[in-house]
Amino acid sequence: MLILLDLYSSTFRPLEWDILDNTPKSQIDILTFYTSLLRNWTVTLLSSPPPSFAGAAIGSLTTHVNTLALTILQTSSVETISTHDSVLAFYETTASLLSLPPLQPHIRITTPPSALIYTLYFTPSLSTLSRLCAILALYKRAFETAMSKPVPPSADPSQPVVEAYPKDYVNHFNGFLMDICNCLWRSRAFNTSDTNALGCLLPPPLLPKLTSYISSLDTGLSLQSLFSLSYSPVLCNLSISYLRELEDKAEEEAEGTIRIRHAGPVTQKSLVALGKEGGLQLGWPAYRLGVLTYLEGKGVKGVGELMYNTMKHLMTARENATKA
Repeated sequence: MLILLDLYSSTFRPLEWDILDNTPKSQIDILTFYTSLLRNWTVTLLSSPPPSFAGAAIGSLTTHVNTLALTILQTSSVETISTHDSVLAFYETTASLLSLPPLQPHIRITTPPSALIYTLYFTPSLSTLSRLCAILALYKRAFETAMSKPVPPSADPSQPVVEAYPKDYVNHFNGFLMDICNCLWRSRAFNTSDTNALGCLLPPPLLPKLTSYISSLDTGLSLQSLFSLSYSPVLCNLSISYLRELEDKAEEEAEGTIRIRHAGPVTQKSLVALGKEGGLQLGWPAYRLGVLTYLEGKGVKGVGELMYNTMKHLMTARENATKA
């Protein structure tokens, strides 16, 4: 690894000048190079004692790539899964690095830009959503580890003392988690009254206009519930498929005694009505936990990983459900 002596100016900027040509492909090529470089650095750091400049070099690289990745997402004329893949691959590499105990004391956590998080979250790709949630879950664990352990003194007295992460910095990251949980789990999308909630950065003047528009459709729906497990454009099909499979199984076991099937999408009220009308007997907590388990079974593991890591009671509920 190169000693950090204006690393960008001496090495990366000339490289970018040679490769970048104002096209998305050239930007992705550079991003792919930085991802490979970070992987190489990780292997190097694990094979020998990390030098004193390792953290600064990785922090500098991550900060630069944050801008590059956001630029790619915001300037690409057509967002594609391959574009998302290139961006997510870098943050998966970063999150994996932050999860390695030998390197955690030496690396500062540099979070992705807020706009990048929400741009990826609201894309119509199930794989993008799942991978983003998995990345955020790893970042959360890294923060928990960093905040719970005292930072060891540097072997080099000339190095500045590494301070704890500023409260505002950690709270801002927690805002990402709160917003996603509000969207998926609590049916409180764009809420800003909860602790640390950022409302997905939706401009405040826009919220009442969107709320009014949804109300005018006369569907009985609310803006806040449209991004829940049952209504999310990328999760609704799997959510209702989970319920359909439960109904099929119940009919087989009860020999057709279920008198009515759920029309979908599922809400807390609709499940109560379903049970009273002779349909499947299923509680709201069990339904949501079941959807997470169903998603995992379909390979969509990131959503559950983030929910379990953000709301600890879900892990207990999951364990109890497994034992039952």
